Amino acid sequence: MSQTSKPKILIIEDNSDTRRFLEVMLKKEFDVITAENGVIGIDYARNQSPDLILLDIMLPILSGYDTCSLIKKDEKTRHIPVIFLSAKNTVTDITKGLTTGADDYIPKPFDYKELKARIITRLRKGPETGGRPIMLGDLKIDPATRDVNFQGKSFELTLTEFDILRTLASRAGSVVSRDEILASVWKDDAKEANDRTIDVHIRALRKKIPGLTKFIVSVYGVGYKYEK
Repeated sequence: MSQTSKPKILIIEDNSDTRRFLEVMLKKEFDVITAENGVIGIDYARNQSPDLILLDIMLPILSGYDTCSLIKKDEKTRHIPVIFLSAKNTVTDITKGLTTGADDYIPKPFDYKELKARIITRLRKGPETGGRPIMLGDLKIDPATRDVNFQGKSFELTLTEFDILRTLASRAGSVVSRDEILASVWKDDAKEANDRTIDVHIRALRKKIPGLTKFIVSVYGVGYKYEK
């Protein structure tokens, strides 16, 4: 994305009314391209270089879950932030979506102001490099490359998952409150997140790296702790 051009948003949504609404609202501040299914969406993601993707889950031909998974497995598109927009909004649905590599989710029906804020948050949130590697037993975290290795295996994490894990691991043995996690991971945009957001990201992180489940401990009413 150049400094002078508008960010480009790709909307993958099969409902024509929703797709048109999003296009009309977003084009005031973003360049917008649309696709009515995941197959076309993946092609646009590869060839039109969007800065962010809004993705429905219930799509024809290829589900949103599969679409996101393929986008995140492709070297050419894996860096593009993906936000799910879906009427499927149970914790299980959200966790499944985040596990496929999505960076965020917004349940339908959604508030446009919240959607815009989430988009801006994701566009601002780039990789932060620097800092010493963290080594805790079988866990190795390299902030410079954002690599995560556990028990000799590398794992691909979203930016949010990485930042949450790094925050907890850097204070291993201590309880980190939800407010502290919000401040560390979301920084100036912490008001756009909430306790449930943290919980579903951690649930997705545990599912992605099952061996970490016994180390990432919930502290009821307070937050989380990475056990040494």
